[in-house]
Amino acid sequence: MSDAPTEELLAKLSQWQQGDFVLDVGSFIFRDQENFDDSGEGDGGVVADDAVIGFAVVSQTCEVARAPNVVPYVTLCPLIKIDDKRLEDLNKGHAPRYGLLENTPENVVVDFTRTMSISKSLLTTWEPTRGCPEMKQQTEFARSLETFFGRYAFPEEFVDSLRSFRKSITETYGREASDFGKAIRSLRELRVLPHNDWFSKDSIEVTFIAILLDEADRELKDKGMIFKLLSEKIQSIKWQAPFSINERPLDVITLGALSALEYLGSYRLDVNSLSFARRYKRPTE
Repeated sequence: MSDAPTEELLAKLSQWQQGDFVLDVGSFIFRDQENFDDSGEGDGGVVADDAVIGFAVVSQTCEVARAPNVVPYVTLCPLIKIDDKRLEDLNKGHAPRYGLLENTPENVVVDFTRTMSISKSLLTTWEPTRGCPEMKQQTEFARSLETFFGRYAFPEEFVDSLRSFRKSITETYGREASDFGKAIRSLRELRVLPHNDWFSKDSIEVTFIAILLDEADRELKDKGMIFKLLSEKIQSIKWQAPFSINERPLDVITLGALSALEYLGSYRLDVNSLSFARRYKRPTE
């Protein structure tokens, strides 16, 4: 696409943003070795999945709006229908490979595990439905993409060490009367700071960093109580070598008080009910 785009095409592209979707516009196309013919050639292993409901745009809005002779393609993820149990798991944060949008049919979600590129000229032949009508929803959807595609691959020993801690969070998060549930629902994010290289064969001590929500949004206002409840769970972790807890096991801090060095040197923990489900918590009628 070397030709300069027309004003009409650019105007149509400007109608799209990340999270917009379309229904019933065709199959999801991918390749599979099983679809080669006996000579190994044929159609190149192309497979058309007709079961998808539609497609959601996952490219950044600024990239969608750029001229096709500069950025020719847009990335999509398919929309699929899941059952009630899976949807319940998703709302609890147990299925971060799916994303939620507004205005979709019942039980229809975005499947982040599959992507497909299309030309912008094709995109402009479709009419977008707004999946993120408000800024808050746009931010939530962008963060859900970040959660799925940007998760850090922690060492296996670290992941195994945190199983009981993660279980405490996922099982307690939705319990309204639980003090620990209130404590974790008062957090914006939970991060971990390693005091050595993650894949060092020597001892790797870690410090947890609990970033608080603004005080008005916290269920537990008492920072000391949040520290106490989290510390009890952290101290009960049974660490696998080479990991252990640092002499400074936990910092409970506001985002404004956290230094850039600490934030960039730490890693967000993918404890799903904390880092994912809260963004999709539906208001009660």
